[in-house]
Amino acid sequence: MNNKGVTLIEAIVVLGLIGIVVVSLVQLNLAFSHSISSESLSVRANAIAVETLEAVRALRDKNWNNLSNLTVSTPYYLSFSEGQNDWSIENSESNKIQNIFSRSFIVYSVFRDSSTGKIINSGGSVDNNTLKIEAVVSWNDRGRDKNIKLTTYLANF
Repeated sequence: MNNKGVTLIEAIVVLGLIGIVVVSLVQLNLAFSHSISSESLSVRANAIAVETLEAVRALRDKNWNNLSNLTVSTPYYLSFSEGQNDWSIENSESNKIQNIFSRSFIVYSVFRDSSTGKIINSGGSVDNNTLKIEAVVSWNDRGRDKNIKLTTYLANF
């Protein structure tokens, strides 16, 4: 019996299956690499947002008026002076961080319930010694705009 034709067909089928497996592995590797890259950007953005809140806290510690005199609900930007080793507040963004991330923060008034003293969303009375700070970091990831927002409260103590 002549098995040469059957062996050739088996070899072609095996090569086809190997090709399908290799292409699938390459696509899986690319998807995994993109996922890791996106997560890396998210982790870096979160670190920048935390740094933003810490910088605003440092500005508060330096002088409460640095924050209390800002216009509520308006985005502000930070810049760091290496020479003075100090943060400052800017009205416009000077440059992106690592040429990727935009960082801003927004100051909001804090309202308290007059009977309990608890913070409430609206109504009550304005607490001039407490501010709500929202740090916003935004970036573009493969054509999709993304952002991270972190919020804290700062008090004048």
